[in-house]
Amino acid sequence: MRFILLAMLLLLAALLISACSDEGGEDTTVKVTLTEFEVVADPDSAPEGDVTFEVDNEGEETHELVVVRTDFDAADLPTESDGSVNEGADGIDVIGETDEIDSGDSDSRVFNLDPGSYVLLCNLVEDDEAHFERGMRAAFEVTEGE
Repeated sequence: MRFILLAMLLLLAALLISACSDEGGEDTTVKVTLTEFEVVADPDSAPEGDVTFEVDNEGEETHELVVVRTDFDAADLPTESDGSVNEGADGIDVIGETDEIDSGDSDSRVFNLDPGSYVLLCNLVEDDEAHFERGMRAAFEVTEGE
């Protein structure tokens, strides 16, 4: 009798652990490095769900990270007259962004992302120079979960 009870308890525990681990999936962490004038994401894709972007500004200027869902190629996003991305344009869905990050500082944000194409970019304009226009953008892909 004890053996059967123990087996049932072990089965119940296994089912509970399985249910809890499937609930939200695993969080994915993407390390993003910002420099003049580049955005590098490692890895450059993630499964759908919560994605943590750990962002380091290794440049000398202040930067930010903006996460945009779009079908546009990274270099072809619609821009304003100053060269920054028109965040309100058709085909642009701004998911979120970090604070402005000073040189040598870091920021971290978690976004819940659906499958699709994204662009990671810096949309700051300093001294009449748009960081996006200077090359601060990278394609990012979110895949369907397993």
